[in-house]
Amino acid sequence: MLRSLLRASAAVAFAALLAPAVPDAAPAPGIAYDEIVRVVVGATPPPPGNFQADMNALSVAAAASPTPAPRKRGISLGNIASVIAGGGGAGSIAGAVASDAMANAVDNAVQQSLGAQFGALAAAARGFLSPHLIRYAYWNGWERADDVTAQTATIRKCDAGQVIHLDLAHKTYTVYDPNSEPVPTAPPMPAPRRGRPAPSEPQQPGTGVASLTATTRALGAQRIESYPTSGFDSTVTFAMTQSTGSCRDGSASLQEVEYLSALPRPTVNACPIRRPPVPTTAGEVVMPSAPSGGCRPTFSAKRSGPTPPSNRLALYSLVTISGSGATPAPQPSGASSGLGFLTERGNLRALGASDAGLFAIPSDFTKAAP
Repeated sequence: MLRSLLRASAAVAFAALLAPAVPDAAPAPGIAYDEIVRVVVGATPPPPGNFQADMNALSVAAAASPTPAPRKRGISLGNIASVIAGGGGAGSIAGAVASDAMANAVDNAVQQSLGAQFGALAAAARGFLSPHLIRYAYWNGWERADDVTAQTATIRKCDAGQVIHLDLAHKTYTVYDPNSEPVPTAPPMPAPRRGRPAPSEPQQPGTGVASLTATTRALGAQRIESYPTSGFDSTVTFAMTQSTGSCRDGSASLQEVEYLSALPRPTVNACPIRRPPVPTTAGEVVMPSAPSGGCRPTFSAKRSGPTPPSNRLALYSLVTISGSGATPAPQPSGASSGLGFLTERGNLRALGASDAGLFAIPSDFTKAAP
């Protein structure tokens, strides 16, 4: 079981790994791009350089269902650590809830590969079982994010004290102070599956040896969307051994495959970059603080391999969380063995002063009723 390991170390480590970046003082040059995000469970993820094919598939799907139900956007990645630490409190999701059959498939896959405490993370992942398209634009230290399916857009001009929400379907807008922007509420924690009760955490004293190992290897160069990129495969492994008392032996890993361009990662002024819909980077490993409960392991950490360049825009990113919470079910050849978060970016173009209108309220929009 992963309870002791994840509660003692992975919660803090994952929180640091998945936290949104703090923007640099100077914004990057203006840029716009399309982003496709999805969750990959028990399937083979698309390879790097598949963006245009996936965009075409999205267009075909949209033509078949031209009036989808509106969606709410965003997984709160800060709450993923809460899921790991306490077995609940997954962040808000983008996308309508998938069918019961697909939702059960996600729940089962997560239960089998990661253990029961990841049930809430599975609930958050359901909304991304199908690819989801978001369009981003950055200029002058501002950000605009268009959720194509939901027909909404959010403009963040925090240095001007404005966060603007646009309802593109009804041509209305709402302006918020950056410090009072509404945050989507988290979905309720799913009820435990029959025959799979979530184990309680023993509180008696315990000891163990917890190790964190980070390994990176270079994947070489590849052109994606006509841009040269450098690929890296990084794996962070957490393991608990020699456990006694309330500690439990187990292991978990976070693997990141990313192809980084030479383009700087976009930033915004005076407010943090929005939390991405799915994890797009594993970041750096930090040592955790003292664990909760009765388990008191000793910690060690080591790192090997090249260090990927920081603050570069990834055109392909696959972050996979897996562990030994239970016996995994057999997977197809090439399929992900855990819970994968895939981000693909393409259709990049430069922005300049002539694009300032993207970050303004359209003249034919009216203020939304309170």
